[in-house]
Amino acid sequence: MPLLPALAVVLPLLLAAQTIEEQEWHLDALDVYSAQDQSRGDGVIVAVIDSGVDATHPDLAGRVLPGTGFGSSKGTDGTTDVDGHGTGMAGIIAANSRNGGALGIAPGAKILPIASADEKEQFALDVVAESIRWASDHGAKVINMSLGFSSSMTPSLVKAVNYAIEKDIVLVAATGNEGKEVSAPANIAGVIAVAGTNREGKPWKSSNVGTDTVLAAPAVSIVTTAPESVYSSGYAEMDGTSAASAIVSGVAALVRAKHPQMPAKDVVNALIKTAQDLADPGRDEATGFGMVNPMGALTAQFPPVARNPLLPEPKPSTTQPTPTLAAQQPVQPVVEMKDRLPFVAGVAGGTALMTGLLIALPAIRSRRREPVVSARDTPPTPW
Repeated sequence: MPLLPALAVVLPLLLAAQTIEEQEWHLDALDVYSAQDQSRGDGVIVAVIDSGVDATHPDLAGRVLPGTGFGSSKGTDGTTDVDGHGTGMAGIIAANSRNGGALGIAPGAKILPIASADEKEQFALDVVAESIRWASDHGAKVINMSLGFSSSMTPSLVKAVNYAIEKDIVLVAATGNEGKEVSAPANIAGVIAVAGTNREGKPWKSSNVGTDTVLAAPAVSIVTTAPESVYSSGYAEMDGTSAASAIVSGVAALVRAKHPQMPAKDVVNALIKTAQDLADPGRDEATGFGMVNPMGALTAQFPPVARNPLLPEPKPSTTQPTPTLAAQQPVQPVVEMKDRLPFVAGVAGGTALMTGLLIALPAIRSRRREPVVSARDTPPTPW
């Protein structure tokens, strides 16, 4: 039998023999199992600002706290998800791999879901700003933002980020998937902007990059949880910096659990200092300081830093008080809604392709596909 037809027959059989967890190649690539021997994220709350999180998913059982909603989701507790993107991010962060299902980076962490999309699964800058503030006031130690806007940042978004930093929170955001400059809020000083890499550890060609890039993480063929209303198997496979951002948020949760007294600024410093350089020595536009390194961040010891290393140094003055965090940020003029071109960062190709527009005006919507699920992966009845 010719080689290519033979592979066409054998490959689906091999995939069908794998559990969902075994299809999560990024776990081995990042040595996550060794990291989980050090920490599982217990006691850490990770806010997921997204489309909501399906709290009935078996792999997220007991992981999802009551949250909230903004925009058209106002009045909800964030625990439903008709789109599936937020559930996917929650799974990457904290899924608990029941019956061979998906395993998150920090399965001991709790997810605080914040549904911030409207009935068309669109976001708005000010709604995301509200979401950041709410998460900051409700126990979040890490905030994951697998979303972004290709327009300039607004003062409300910058102030919300500063508010969270002052509350000792680690903020993580996707750089975006358009092959352009880093999006907001990832491009705001103090936020860990995460770009994507492929299976070979090379920059993912669709990842947004630039001088604001801080870290890199796997962003191709990431298998994770999905509402059964979206995929009957309860799982999805996606490409995008959405997934990369969620991976880094999970690693931040591991560090915060192992070192509960460590301030956010030192957590950020540990993630940066232990990243595995992927290009020339030092920071670069495509991968920032390098690939996130869970074991390195958990075990390395660094002296405390005076401030978040992603913030600019305050300008000394003999006549004026030290500027606030907000004053240190390069604030752009408020952008009219018609000028905003936001996007949600998770994308993928292949079968079951879903393209659409998110947020206030044209945007890249998450495109996902369903992974091969074997009979032993069949999830139990949702609770």
